Amino acid sequence: AAVDYARAVFKYKGQGQGVLDKGREAKEDNSFIIDLTDVPTQLPIPKSAGHIKEGASKYTGVTFNKQKNKWQAQISIDGKNRLIGHYMNEEEAGADYARAVFKYKGQGALGKAREQDSFIIDLTDVPPQSPIPKRAGHIKEGASKYIGGTFNKQTNKWRALIKIDGKLRHIGYYDNEEEAAVDYARAVFKYRGQFGTESQSGRNN
Repeated sequence: AAVDYARAVFKYKGQGQGVLDKGREAKEDNSFIIDLTDVPTQLPIPKSAGHIKEGASKYTGVTFNKQKNKWQAQISIDGKNRLIGHYMNEEEAGADYARAVFKYKGQGALGKAREQDSFIIDLTDVPPQSPIPKRAGHIKEGASKYIGGTFNKQTNKWRALIKIDGKLRHIGYYDNEEEAAVDYARAVFKYRGQFGTESQSGRNN
């Protein structure tokens, strides 16, 4: 088949060696196979909340392919995007992206990617906190009456976010705004201390 393709190029596009070379280059470019055989399992690399667009994956290296109706993982190697595979769920795609980073860029690059993109809000053992209400004049129509909560139309759920070191961090999604606000207050308590929750409450009362 490859011989016939080359003969067809020769016949219909001329004898120029440049045409044949371009065809070979395109073939070589498409034949780069990501082989993850024997690569150890890796956890997906979560994006920080500020890096997640609506409808996008929460993991680095993963996009949703509407045509195939599947999640797609790809990695940039030598300045070119290389397909890793298509997956039914984004966690599997994220895990294989992390494995590809480990194989083709090394453990150091994988660690750096996790450090840059991931920041997990862990509220384990954080005591319950009261939601922090906004002042009436600060509540826009359709917005939450509590600080730290927004309504996500795509998921049809309330979302809690907190700013840490100048970056928005995702706390979680919730069925009602009170739960989102409670976890926001817990995150403030954990990452800013008791003074942080009291300070915000004081400014909004």
